[in-house]
Amino acid sequence: MNAPRKLILVVASLLVLSPLMFSSATNVYITQNGSSQGSCSTNPQSAAWFNSASNWGGGASQIGPGTTVLLCGTITTPLTFQGSGTSASPITLTFDTGAAISATCGGSGCLSAANRSYVIVDGGTPCGWISQAQVACNGTIQNTTSEPSGSQFGIDGTNCSNCEFRNLNIGPLYTKSSGGTEPSGDIRGVQAVSSAGSGTWLVHNNILHDTSSAIVYVPNGSNDNGFQAYNNVTYNINSSVDISNNNNGTLTAALVHDNNFGSTANWDNSGCPDHHNSLHAFAYTTTNSGIKYYNNLINGNWGGCATGGLYFEGTNSTIFVYNNVWLMTYTQMNNGIVGMDGSGFTSTVQFYNNTILGQSQPGDVCMTLGSGSSPVSISIENNVISGCETLFAGEGSAITWTKADYNTWGGSSGSTPWGLHCDPGPCSYYNFSGWQAAVSGESHSTFGSSTSYVGVNSNGMLESSSPAIGAGTNLTGLGIAALDFDIAGVPRPGGSAAWDDSAHTLGSGSAPAPPTGLSAQVQ
Repeated sequence: MNAPRKLILVVASLLVLSPLMFSSATNVYITQNGSSQGSCSTNPQSAAWFNSASNWGGGASQIGPGTTVLLCGTITTPLTFQGSGTSASPITLTFDTGAAISATCGGSGCLSAANRSYVIVDGGTPCGWISQAQVACNGTIQNTTSEPSGSQFGIDGTNCSNCEFRNLNIGPLYTKSSGGTEPSGDIRGVQAVSSAGSGTWLVHNNILHDTSSAIVYVPNGSNDNGFQAYNNVTYNINSSVDISNNNNGTLTAALVHDNNFGSTANWDNSGCPDHHNSLHAFAYTTTNSGIKYYNNLINGNWGGCATGGLYFEGTNSTIFVYNNVWLMTYTQMNNGIVGMDGSGFTSTVQFYNNTILGQSQPGDVCMTLGSGSSPVSISIENNVISGCETLFAGEGSAITWTKADYNTWGGSSGSTPWGLHCDPGPCSYYNFSGWQAAVSGESHSTFGSSTSYVGVNSNGMLESSSPAIGAGTNLTGLGIAALDFDIAGVPRPGGSAAWDDSAHTLGSGSAPAPPTGLSAQVQ
C-alpha cells in the first residue's frame, strides 16, 4: 500500500512543479556570431539562433513568455520574432549599451514582430522627448542600403497585438536630400496593421528620423482603441504619424501626444509628390473616432511641400486638438498649418489652447476646416492664431459653430483674414466684426493686424504684455485631464479663474530649438 501512495505523491509533485521546470529561459544573450561581447558573456547565441523557430517555446533554454533577450554589439542580420509572450509574461528584447541592428532591411524590416503578441522592444535607456527636451537614445535600428527597393521598415509590427516599441533611435532608413532621388520603395520607421481590437500598440520615447513615414498605424479590428504615440522626436521625415483607415477596421480611440515633430524639408521634390504632415489621419472605408492630439511641438524647416502641420480627411466622428504649438518655417503651406478639410471630411472638432504662428507667406492659411457639404461642428476656444494671410478658412458649406470665443487673433497681412464657404468657392471674406457676426460668437476674442499683437515670442511663449494672458475661459469643466495643465505641465487655474489663451501659460518655460544636422552613430 505504501509504494503506490509514494508514486502518487511524486506524480502530484511533478505536476505542481512542471510550470517551473519547463518554463522558458529567463535571459537570453544575442550577438551577431554568438561570441562574447559587452554584457553578453553568459552563453551568448547568434542572430541566426534567434531567427530559428526551434529555439522558441517553453523549454528551459528557449525564448518564450517571460524571456528577456539582450542584444550586444552590432547585429548585421535582420531579426524576426518567432513567438509571442503573454499578458502576464511578455517577451522583451532590449539593447546593451551601444548595441545596434544595422542591416540591409527588406520588406520584413530590420526587426519584425509581425503577427506576434505581447512583445516589448526597448532601447535600454529612457530617451526621446522628455520634459520639452530631446534626450539621446541608446539602442539603434538602421538600414544600410543606400538605395532600397520595395517596402523597407525599421520595425514591422503588422498585426502585432499588445506590442510596445520604446527608447529607440530608428534611422536612417533612407537618407534623402531636398530635391534628391525619390526612394523606389515605401520607407517607414514603425509599421503596424493592427488586429488587436482593444489591445495596445505603443510607440513612445523614440527618435525617428530619415525615413518617409515614422509611425504608421492601420486599425483592423471592430473596436480598435489601443494606439498611442508619445514622447517621440521626429526629423528629416515626410510624415511623422499616419493613421490610415483603409483596412475596414473601426478606430474608436487613439492618443498622439507630447511629441516633437520636426523638419520635413529634405523630402521636398518638384511637384511635391511627398505631402508632409505631423499627423495624417484619414478614413474612407469606415470611421475614425476619439483621436486626441495634444501637447505636441511642431517645428523645424518644413520647406515648400507641406500638406499641413496637422491634417485630417475622411470620416472622423470626434477629434480633440489641444495644447499644441505650431512653429514651423516654410515657403508654402498647401492645406493650412492645421488642415481639417480633406476629401469628405466630417467630424466634431474640439480645438482648445493651441498656438499657431504662421510665416506670413503669400497665400498661407493658419487653419482650414470642412469639405464640400460634409457636416462639421467645431468648438474653438482659448487659442492664439497669428501670422498667416488667412487666419481661418471655413472650406465647407455645412459648418456648425458649437462654440467660437476667447481666442487671440493677429498678424494677418490681409484686411479680411477670415474666409467661409470656400469649397465650393468663391470664399466670402470677413474683417473681424464680420467674422464675429458670421460665426455668432467671438465676443470675448480680440484681433490685431500686427504679428506682434499676440505677444508670443519665437519659441511660442507668452510675453508679459500679451493680450492672451487671462483672456481665456476656464475649461476645467470639460473633464479633459491633460488640458488642466499647459504643454509644459504647468497647472492651469481651477474653479472659474480665467485661463491664458495659447498652449503655454505665462512663464511656463522655453521651447528648445528643433534638432538639425543629426546623424546616427553605430557603436
